[in-house]
Amino acid sequence: MAFIRLFTVALASLCFATSAEAYQRKPSPFTFSSTPNGLQLGGPNLAPEIRVAPDDLPGVIRVANDLAVDFGKVLGSNASVVKADWKSTASSKPSKPVIIIGTVGRSTLIDGLAASKKLDTTALASKWESFSYQVVLNPWDGQEAAFVIAGSDLRGSVFGAYDVTEKIGVSPWYWWADVPPTKRQYIWASDLTYTEGPPSVKYRGIFLNDESPGLTSWGHAKFKDSQYGSPFITDFFKRVFELVLRMKGNYVWPAMWSSMFYLDDTKNGPTATEYGIFMGTSHHEPMARADKEQSRFLKGSWDWKSNKGGVQSFMQEGANRSKNWSTIYTLGMRGSGDAASATLTAAALEEVIAWQQSALTKALGKPLSQIPQAWVMYKEVPGYWQKGMNVSDDVTLLWSDDNRGNIRRIPIGNEPNRSGGSGMYYHFDYVGDPRNYKWINTIQLQKTWEQMTLAYDRGIENIWIANVGDLKALELPTAHFIALAWDRESFQAVDSTKAWLTDWSSRQFGEAVAESTSDTMTTYGKLTARMKYEDLSRTPFYFSTVNYDEAEVNYQEWVDLLTKAQAVHDSSSSDVQVAFFEMVLHPVLAGKTVFEIYTKVAMGSKYANEHRTSANQLAKEVQIAFSADSSITKRYHGLLNGKWDKILSQNHIGYSNWQEPASQTLPRLSYTTSAAKNALMGVTAQGNTASFPTTAKLSLLPLSPFTPKGVDRWVEIYTRDNGTFSYKITSSASYINITNSQGKLSAPGGPSDARSLIAVDWPSAPSGSSTATLTITNTDSPTAVATVTVPLENEVIPPVFKGHVEYAGAISIEAEHFSPPPASSAEYMVVPDYGRTLSGVKLPPKTPSQAAGGKGHVLVYPFYTFTSASAATLTVYLSPSENANPNSPNKYSFSVDGASPATVQPVPVGDGSQQPAGWAEAVIQNAYVSKQNLGKLAAGRHELRLWLLEPTMVVTKLVVDVGGLKSSLMGPPESHWVV
Repeated sequence: MAFIRLFTVALASLCFATSAEAYQRKPSPFTFSSTPNGLQLGGPNLAPEIRVAPDDLPGVIRVANDLAVDFGKVLGSNASVVKADWKSTASSKPSKPVIIIGTVGRSTLIDGLAASKKLDTTALASKWESFSYQVVLNPWDGQEAAFVIAGSDLRGSVFGAYDVTEKIGVSPWYWWADVPPTKRQYIWASDLTYTEGPPSVKYRGIFLNDESPGLTSWGHAKFKDSQYGSPFITDFFKRVFELVLRMKGNYVWPAMWSSMFYLDDTKNGPTATEYGIFMGTSHHEPMARADKEQSRFLKGSWDWKSNKGGVQSFMQEGANRSKNWSTIYTLGMRGSGDAASATLTAAALEEVIAWQQSALTKALGKPLSQIPQAWVMYKEVPGYWQKGMNVSDDVTLLWSDDNRGNIRRIPIGNEPNRSGGSGMYYHFDYVGDPRNYKWINTIQLQKTWEQMTLAYDRGIENIWIANVGDLKALELPTAHFIALAWDRESFQAVDSTKAWLTDWSSRQFGEAVAESTSDTMTTYGKLTARMKYEDLSRTPFYFSTVNYDEAEVNYQEWVDLLTKAQAVHDSSSSDVQVAFFEMVLHPVLAGKTVFEIYTKVAMGSKYANEHRTSANQLAKEVQIAFSADSSITKRYHGLLNGKWDKILSQNHIGYSNWQEPASQTLPRLSYTTSAAKNALMGVTAQGNTASFPTTAKLSLLPLSPFTPKGVDRWVEIYTRDNGTFSYKITSSASYINITNSQGKLSAPGGPSDARSLIAVDWPSAPSGSSTATLTITNTDSPTAVATVTVPLENEVIPPVFKGHVEYAGAISIEAEHFSPPPASSAEYMVVPDYGRTLSGVKLPPKTPSQAAGGKGHVLVYPFYTFTSASAATLTVYLSPSENANPNSPNKYSFSVDGASPATVQPVPVGDGSQQPAGWAEAVIQNAYVSKQNLGKLAAGRHELRLWLLEPTMVVTKLVVDVGGLKSSLMGPPESHWVV
């Protein structure tokens, strides 16, 4: 039987996307129509035969079986696996399509094809984790063609097999996120030679951490506990290892709170090695021994100074136990229980590492250069290094972020030249100050891209490992992180993250919903970048309930996002809806619900102060949302007959300090009681903290032809007690347009509140500054009258002006809206969808430090004011980036109208042992907010010039205050921009 259509196209090699392009997947060599195109690998009642040499590595034989099962998931019939050497294969005439998988130099099948000149493996020889696959014509006498997967090493072969399965329709997340396989009737392999590798980052992986209560509770129900009470046995880790390998990762730190990887199941260590996984241990667990082993097996205290002999014996046992397994050894030492040591000094730590290295050479019988080893520069540890320690170059310096996604340090001086290189330990989950965040995904992928691009471009390319907490609920940032580490070149472009997200969404949920899913999760990242769920309980509420309608506008964005996500879910095919719920709809629905709770609590407090009866309704809505939060979790736990029961059992509402609350706690609610007699009507005007009848006269913020699109001016009328009244709004000016200018309000039974929008017919309004007056009357009680002053600024700007225009006493500028070159320097990068509002602007990571004083790369922002200010200020919103180069801390220079540039260092430099002053507030609000005086500023045209002096910082927004700026989390909406 023939399964091949003669090729008409010459063999071609596929290449990565160029650096000038956004992320682009390499074209697949597989097609799935009934029209013949190349070698047929599957069809109705037809599945391939997979051949693997019996002398190949066990992990390759294992993955051949996965490959066979994956063909079955797609075709409906599993492929068969045959162990065969080259001699028996070369004399066979199989009746099925043949797939050969093997490792160069280990497989007689691959080496036989190479020796007979049918397969060129020279490009794979001695490569790290590389693979290719292709159709080989006439591989042996009597065989028309075979599909060959060749790996340079164990993981190269494994990655090649899993790459094929993903391209035919099996997601790496088929088990962990229930992504259904794509069903195919036919599978054809074209004549393209597909190659990948070596990877950008040598060791790439995940750390299962902070795993209680979620992962641990779920694990107890799904896996048999070990003798030590841990569910993290080999059956569990096989699932983890497979996922990591399917994503093309190779490195794992195991769960450690109540677990001991090597003891919970004695098969854990050898199984990892068989699969091709390098095991490590966390930042405070040196020499392949778990933290919990210290309390069980260490003789004496975990203290180098007082119990050196006991500690050394304990560590040596770790090296001896793991010597035959694939291990990256964590070096160094911290105090007991993941804390700083009270007795370690830089000199003592130098001694610890030197002894550890001697213990490793003794146990493994190898030179240090052949033993992977990492020293994690976490929390206080960089402070020791900064004192000038002398540590062998064989050690990988594994730098860390600040637990909130901001890299604390990049290699400097001679550090990039170390033979052990550098690594990065990065967080998507954390327990500690200022608050834990370990419930669900709050990661903005664009931030990950920006920070890890900085890391890679500054030489951090030996190890990348991400703390992924429970793993569930962090599927998306995990997949993105490993993809970045595998193929950094495909992510060169600043917009590559959105393109990758669209492609990833297509593979998980189908092409029809890929674009809308990508948009949904991009917006989700922006909304969670504004505030993590666990930080929302801080008082006062960070989002202003008074100024710029900030709290309600932010919440409305969540409402709109949920509407979109629900529509995408409902339009998806039924077989993908579970996966879509887990990874997209659930975080949006659950996130919207938590934001609803805290936003309505804050708005309820404002309403109660205004004596609105609707404060009581808001309290009810908070209680409903609080109950809904539990129901949403139950819905998740009930999926697929309880497959994920207890996985989202993390408490997340009611934080009062850094540690999680003991139970979900409803925030304090606000209510209103009966008003004074004859005070039924209440009135408030936008931006006011006072209200009628406490204040009879109110005033709106100014209106202008340059009020930004989407920014409304309004007054609200509401009931202050049970009862009914009618109201009427009249204006002193005919050019003022008012919605809901009259109506009836009632409590209970409503409607109890009415919002009236105020607009101006500007051609009919007086030029310059003027005012109009709104009179709001309770027509059932004519003595109840409120007045609202409406300031008008009917100004004009010069016809040639291009830039931002003042409104309400401020000029708000999104950082990417600078003047184009040559006014601004072309070197700046605009990272779309970065940060809390629109985007981020930064220098490329390899840019040298710029000189202060206006001599470096500049951003130019023209703006126009109508107000003369005696004490104008500039507020610069920066990402909460650390001084990643302590020798060149983050600084910026600025100048207005050609004045001598002033230079600002927004983040103080420390000794590396602790976070800088102001760090906690910066990471909570995801911004360093730097305010500087500008002095006098006359009305008219101006030019702001901004110089970022370091490539380790990102600017997102700038605001010039000429007397009207109000306090808020994110600053005013962007001013009118004349392009």
